[in-house]
Amino acid sequence: LDRPCPDRPCRGALGASAISGAFRSLRKSLHYHTFSSGETLLAFTTREDVNSEIDDRTGVFARARRDGAFTSVFAESGILVRPLDDVDLGRVQDLRSVVRWSADPRAFDLLRGSRDARWTVAEAPNGSLAGMVGAVPLGAVGVLCHLAVHHDYRGLGLGAGLSSWAIAYLRSRGARLIRLYSTRRAEGLYLSLGFELVAPRTVYRLEETPRGMLRRERTGGHRVETMLLGDLPEVYGADRWSYRADRSALIFAALRLYPGGGLVARDASGRVKGFLVRSSSPGATRIGPFLAATPDVARQLLSRALCDGGRGRDCAGTPFEVIVTGAGESPAHDLFEEFGFRDRADRLRMELGEAPTLRPASSGGLTDYGTTPYLAT
Repeated sequence: LDRPCPDRPCRGALGASAISGAFRSLRKSLHYHTFSSGETLLAFTTREDVNSEIDDRTGVFARARRDGAFTSVFAESGILVRPLDDVDLGRVQDLRSVVRWSADPRAFDLLRGSRDARWTVAEAPNGSLAGMVGAVPLGAVGVLCHLAVHHDYRGLGLGAGLSSWAIAYLRSRGARLIRLYSTRRAEGLYLSLGFELVAPRTVYRLEETPRGMLRRERTGGHRVETMLLGDLPEVYGADRWSYRADRSALIFAALRLYPGGGLVARDASGRVKGFLVRSSSPGATRIGPFLAATPDVARQLLSRALCDGGRGRDCAGTPFEVIVTGAGESPAHDLFEEFGFRDRADRLRMELGEAPTLRPASSGGLTDYGTTPYLAT
């Protein structure tokens, strides 16, 4: 988290001439709009600005820069809405503890290092964070995540305002579909912004791997091997073709944090027919993304993942969790029940916009058996 981001300009790098030029152009680049609620939006814009409609009822942000930079002041409350900065990282931890953020803490750490991912915070007059939200572009699909509003600042429209900024930013990065995972409590907020309910999310957990489980290295002409660096281009291509979103940065980041956590299944000709990524989290090993061409390939991958626990350990005694999004007819549910996983209902997947068409297995696509936990926020 303390590493510099090469795509963001460093404060203090501007000389006097640059500062003077900035002030000369300020009149042209500063825009504002006052809503009927008394809130004022200030936006510093460039040629790459993205315009959107202003909704006086909800305070939807009217203008956002492609890099996510903007400033908004809630006049009556004195709350400043601005981009996340390095100095906010400790405050994010404080906000997380107050709102009992249920997302995996590693998700924020990993996603923040992804290219084009942006976070916006709402700063209270006392310097603490009143709220925050994240936006992660993945090509045609964008993910709205980590929306949190402090209990003391609810009812001011912060949730709607932060979400609207995330929507505008994701659309500016080319996302045609915006996806999120909602709690029951937040469902009404997202419905008011135009999101629709798509599918429930189920968390499957296996407390202990059954002893004597066989490692199915090869069945039906397929072989499962540890994922290597040279496998990544083909894995990225198979994932994007099937999932219709670019998750390459997240897959790479997870494998970099957890070396040896990837598995790949190939057929006799050497083509990728499935892959699985494991990552450690407090209390369990998380599985996802997990895609396979057939149920047999999925069984091979899961059996290997359970047997070595992601680090070459013995089969027994390692808890596992995997997140499945989809209706009951998804083959993923039968697979995890077959291996003894127990399910519990979780959040709701909601979407806004045009959903990309998933590739069927007959056209070379892979079936999604488990999503990455870093996007299931």
